[in-house]
Amino acid sequence: MKFNLSLIFLFFSLMAFDQVPLYEYMDIKKSLKLPEKINSDRSVVIVHVPDEIGEIRCVGDWQQLAHSAHSAFITMGIDVVMYLNHYDLVVNNNTREAYARLFTKRNIENILFLSEEESSFQLLIAPFNNNSSFIDNGAELFFVEHDQLDQILLKTGKEIKQVDHMVENFLIPDKPNFVSGISIVEKSLLKNYPGILRRSKLSVEQFTRLDIPASASEDTATKIAAYNKKIESKRLLLDSLIKAYPYEYEIIEPTSDEDLLRQRRQFVLRSVSGQAKTLRKMLDYNVSPDETDFVSIIPIMPDQTRVKPIPKDALVHKFYIKQNISKNIHVGEWDADTSWEEALRNMIGNLIQEHNVDR
Repeated sequence: MKFNLSLIFLFFSLMAFDQVPLYEYMDIKKSLKLPEKINSDRSVVIVHVPDEIGEIRCVGDWQQLAHSAHSAFITMGIDVVMYLNHYDLVVNNNTREAYARLFTKRNIENILFLSEEESSFQLLIAPFNNNSSFIDNGAELFFVEHDQLDQILLKTGKEIKQVDHMVENFLIPDKPNFVSGISIVEKSLLKNYPGILRRSKLSVEQFTRLDIPASASEDTATKIAAYNKKIESKRLLLDSLIKAYPYEYEIIEPTSDEDLLRQRRQFVLRSVSGQAKTLRKMLDYNVSPDETDFVSIIPIMPDQTRVKPIPKDALVHKFYIKQNISKNIHVGEWDADTSWEEALRNMIGNLIQEHNVDR
């Protein structure tokens, strides 16, 4: 059975926000094997830190960790051309594909996953495989772990020196370059829902289980089984919530835009999940540096709304409709919320009010 890495990255965003590194569900072989081009070609660092848990869950200060590590990467001769927060990479399928294209365009050869956990730091270094899974499942990859960051970096530097790869990276940026909010809008962003939905069928992508490959380790198989158990409850909840949608719909398995077109499915319900300010950039909303909160429009049925301020660093979900033929995105009101369930309720309620549907 094939191990579908794309689904792993997809459901980090569609499920709940997962507080684990992106490679947690992969069967990688942890070793001290470094990529051959670590000192001669460009690299990108994906940073993961614990969330800030309060009344509203927010993204932790991942840029501070990047600053702490960057000077060590310079000393090692690792040319890090950009740093990203791991949530930005898994906003949805379109985001992964967009970042994969960006990495290829920028001639990225290596991906470093720098993670801070509750009691340790981890660094994984892998060759970039030039597609939206980013690294190959089952590969033997460089991995170090310690309860102190400087020991992680010291160990990595020693291993690089011992391997004695040819050093060709001399013009490394003095400061980290942070990238976020890559646009996923191909054509137009429209802040309404098309009237043709009254006569069209909306395709709604279902939560999908992960396959357990025959070659999976016992640990990986156990993690995937636990993940799939959570998916089952979310499938049932989605089935229940989507019934409030006022027009015709069908629940389908996630598929590519090309397959949707071949199947003559014109409209598809999609979502993005991540840091609020990043999602607004990705959906081409205006983002002012002075804003501390974004105001979500929450429908109160049948015909009233209320406003809900949510911090710009909060982890939120936002649903939208993509029109496959025109490639336009219809987002309606900014109605992002801190759970995917509430975000879906908001989207359906605001669509009903916009279309003046008699419920």
